[in-house]
Amino acid sequence: MNISNCILYPGIVYSVLYLVDSAARHYLPRKYARFLRATGIEIGLFQVKWFTERFNRSLLRFGRLCPGLLSSWFLVGAITASLLIPVAIYILVKNLIREIGWNQNFPGESKSDELVIQPVLPGVNIPNSELGYYFVSLLLCSVYHELGHAVSAISENVRVLGFGVFVLFLIPAAYVDLPTDQLVTKSNLQKLRVFSAGVWHNIILVGWSYVLIASCPFLFSPVYTYGEHPCVIQVTANSSVTGPSGLKAGDVIIEMLGAQVTNRSQFRDNILTSIQSSSQGFCVNKNHLEQLLHDSRHEGKSDDLNCCSDHSNTAAASLCFHIHKELTEEPEPACLGARSLVTGAKTTCSRMTECPASSVCAVPVFSANITKFIQISRKNDKDFLYVGNPALIYTSIQLSDFCPRYQFLPASLPEILTKLCSYMMSFSGALALLNVVPSLLLDGQHMIVVLLDILLVGRFEVYRKHFQIVLTIIGTLLVVINIGIGFYRVTVSGTPNILQ
Repeated sequence: MNISNCILYPGIVYSVLYLVDSAARHYLPRKYARFLRATGIEIGLFQVKWFTERFNRSLLRFGRLCPGLLSSWFLVGAITASLLIPVAIYILVKNLIREIGWNQNFPGESKSDELVIQPVLPGVNIPNSELGYYFVSLLLCSVYHELGHAVSAISENVRVLGFGVFVLFLIPAAYVDLPTDQLVTKSNLQKLRVFSAGVWHNIILVGWSYVLIASCPFLFSPVYTYGEHPCVIQVTANSSVTGPSGLKAGDVIIEMLGAQVTNRSQFRDNILTSIQSSSQGFCVNKNHLEQLLHDSRHEGKSDDLNCCSDHSNTAAASLCFHIHKELTEEPEPACLGARSLVTGAKTTCSRMTECPASSVCAVPVFSANITKFIQISRKNDKDFLYVGNPALIYTSIQLSDFCPRYQFLPASLPEILTKLCSYMMSFSGALALLNVVPSLLLDGQHMIVVLLDILLVGRFEVYRKHFQIVLTIIGTLLVVINIGIGFYRVTVSGTPNILQ
């Protein structure tokens, strides 16, 4: 799904909802109004809102359960969020300098250490298969952020009027309704605790997501193995790796071209090696080879790369091999059954000296350099044999370092959890970073007012308003320019998935 489809399809859905809403308001005004009041739903142009007061009592009980503990908890959050303000401004300035090209390399920083601020666009840098992770994780981060404001407000004896969730086109978010007249009567420290509570909760969510990701190997160890061999969790339908003997979800990859594979990083490295290097051959027992040659019906010349007249790309097909029998002799071409030849040949080679004395080196040959013969050994299944571009193997499957110990378990469950936590960690960190910036419509706008009231006292009171206006303008410009440049970079350059 590209960006045009991501705009078109939701646009159609929202247009239909808006038309239905308008028609219901016109033809069934009373019944529809009662329905909207009862459900708390509100439909607008390219947005849907839901507001409820059902959680008010639960939030009130929780907020007043341990007010002293909650007050200390959010005080730590207020201090942490306040200290994060200059850090966030520094990161935005640094990112802006890098994006406009004034200074590409900062002292002591490598390319891999860079903190990237990048807008998220479904259909551009979020693939269609991960839109669910995007929507759920962003919604959870926003809900947890607003719950921080709500609980902190209740602990400061500020009433919560209600809680809501809305979707603005493709962006889900939450909000909490607080009475401004009650909030402004509180002390500066109380207001700071309330204003910074959402950022504090986002910081905590980043920590919990990281801990959960790091703990997954231990948590899933009773029912899933980890780091022994990668497991196939998804295969692209009708791709080059499918078929009767093709790869399928649940396959455990043991070896690739004779080399042990213990994780998906090794599998990727093997794919890259097979692309960049020449074709790997197989050390075949001489007696076994003689039998294959005797059964073969095809012969060719030494310079014939297509010695198999019925050559095809299926795993069961015969392939043209160059047989290296002696160091001083030219290789002999032979059309042999691929699966029959590799059976029992666990050692790979590229020349005769790499094979034991009882074996010869059989190297597959193709007219195109990009075409390779790949052997992948699987647990409890016959080897997967592939002829073609090795890159297509990597792009056609998804691997996980977790493998189920029992067949009835879904192979993708740990990967779903870790990927969801990765999205939550990225989004929650971004929400914390941006919300502390003293910008319009962000928590930092209210935090900076309170902080200036606390810090600028005595003869400096007259400068509070000036500092507030200047810092708010600078913060707003930093946020808008960074986001604008980020959107331009993403839409023009087509930046890949942010989590890969």
